[in-house]
Amino acid sequence: MSARVPPEFKSQTPDRLRRYARQYSKKLSCDVQQALLDAANEIEGSEEAFATVVDEKRNLQRKLAQTESNLRGAYDMIARQNA
Repeated sequence: MSARVPPEFKSQTPDRLRRYARQYSKKLSCDVQQALLDAANEIEGSEEAFATVVDEKRNLQRKLAQTESNLRGAYDMIARQNA
């Protein structure tokens, strides 16, 4: 399950880091340039992972609400049969 981060919540930092890596490529060592690109990827990966967790939480909350509703219905059925 891959969640998408809404644009209003996406960090602008990864794009900025990539832009700096390109813009200053002649002044930066290869290691520093790669570190900027790796940091940008890690930030985006973290955002996607968090979005996945949020989506899963919402899905579980929906399932829990349905389960609670089913349980209340079952209790009501039992109460009517015993009355």
